[in-house]
Amino acid sequence: MKEQLTYIVYTDFDGTITVEDIGDKLFQHFGDGKECLRNFKLYTEGKVSARDCWKNSCKTLRSVSQSEFIDFAVQQEIDRYFPSFIKYCEEKNIPVQILSDGFDAYIDPILAQNGYGALPRFCNTLQFHSDGTIEPHFPFTDSECIQCANCKRNHLLSRTSDSQVIVYIGDGYSDRCPVQFADIVFAKNSLVAYCEAQNITYHRFVTFYDVLSVF
Repeated sequence: MKEQLTYIVYTDFDGTITVEDIGDKLFQHFGDGKECLRNFKLYTEGKVSARDCWKNSCKTLRSVSQSEFIDFAVQQEIDRYFPSFIKYCEEKNIPVQILSDGFDAYIDPILAQNGYGALPRFCNTLQFHSDGTIEPHFPFTDSECIQCANCKRNHLLSRTSDSQVIVYIGDGYSDRCPVQFADIVFAKNSLVAYCEAQNITYHRFVTFYDVLSVF
């Protein structure tokens, strides 16, 4: 007897759950904005790995405390329809997991601020030292892949059962890899062009209202 198919949702964080890319805003606010943009450009051109991009950007950060970092982070907005989407998934027993190439230092406070601290999330981490320096760590990296510091593909493949339909929601560069392994894709911003170029079927969305409408 075949298992009944169920859904599992994986979603990006920056620019997907949040209105803006919080990682970019934080690094430009506390660091050298021009240098961070240069690092990201090199990364998207495939000239440096995601890990090196983040490491180089962290080196530009001025001396900043964790509390300053959090205070700035919690001022950032999440998609106004994200709560409705989560409520729907809870009612339908559809698990939702967050996969981000960003950092726990701002993701966790933003989730907690909005009442979603219990949502499973997998991301990179930041260590705040007493001298004011900040060191990035990458617990979910894949040595064979330079596209993501946190390998989203591996999460999809290792955390999904054969009876689950994978839904992936994303917007940017680090989402290019996982959409190749998802059964249903929701895309916006630069991810739309990638899906079209790679002939990946997708649903275009602007907010989680659009995602919920399709569900």
